[in-house]
Amino acid sequence: MYYIGIDVGGTNLVSGLVNEKGRILDKVSHPVDKAMTAEELCVELARLAKKVCEMGALDYSQIEAVGVGLPGVVDNGTGMVVQTPNMAFSNTPFRTLFQKEWNVPVFLANDANCAAVGEYWAGAAKGCDPAVVVTLGTGIGGGLVVGGKLFTGFANSGMEVGHMIIQPNGVLCGCGNRGCWEQYGSATALIRLTQLEMERTKDSVLWDLCEGDRFKVQGRTAFQGARLDDPAAKRVLHTYLQGLSIGIINLINILQPEIICLGGGISNAEDDLLLEPLRDLVLQGTFDKSRPTRLEKASLGNDAGVVGAALLCHMV
Repeated sequence: MYYIGIDVGGTNLVSGLVNEKGRILDKVSHPVDKAMTAEELCVELARLAKKVCEMGALDYSQIEAVGVGLPGVVDNGTGMVVQTPNMAFSNTPFRTLFQKEWNVPVFLANDANCAAVGEYWAGAAKGCDPAVVVTLGTGIGGGLVVGGKLFTGFANSGMEVGHMIIQPNGVLCGCGNRGCWEQYGSATALIRLTQLEMERTKDSVLWDLCEGDRFKVQGRTAFQGARLDDPAAKRVLHTYLQGLSIGIINLINILQPEIICLGGGISNAEDDLLLEPLRDLVLQGTFDKSRPTRLEKASLGNDAGVVGAALLCHMV
């Protein structure tokens, strides 16, 4: 059987032809045109879905379903995209608009949920249940598979883990609250922590790594500095890992998943600088230590969203 998964990102639209094992057979991408209306965007997504079908030399009738992962709040039950950041979708009847171009079964989910489905079906979380995937990017996204099904809550916006409050009256978040986890554990948070430490430590190698320009700091900068044995970089990572661990500990104590997979750019850091110290911190704070939750790197990378979107029809 064949499926098509579409990942609607902030920069690119990616469409992939996927088989029942979660393997991507063909893939095509196209830059996002932010000037498009919601209707025009749906037309473009349907075009990309058809194109990848044709690339695989398949007849349209051979496609079981099309799945689409989008940032923001998505309601698969009604086929609506309720809201997405920085895009044209707002209370948009996505399924109806798409099916005007191609009358095929269409399933929708938040992009982090799609990543969770992808890792559960064909990645690091395969065979694990419950399984949580946490993506560390500009913010923090999360997805949960339990009983072989995607958990989204009664209003389809559950698992917004980045907005659990871990520090009362803490750093102001874009959502309007203070102390949200993503203000302490995201790539954005790590960059901010790095810049703050650089201002305090003018002789840090961190300045050399970003060519003397604090605005060139990236998520990997602190890891690079720590690898060079820079004390300031090590302080940054200590603070960052503390914040990251709190959210993971909360997830484990509440959900007790079999595995938590970390995705996003930060997860590419070397194990001895990220995963190993993080595991130690998480185990210290976990209530039930008898059967610890596995903490692993997600394995599908940027393909997780495409694979997960394609296989949504089995998970919702």
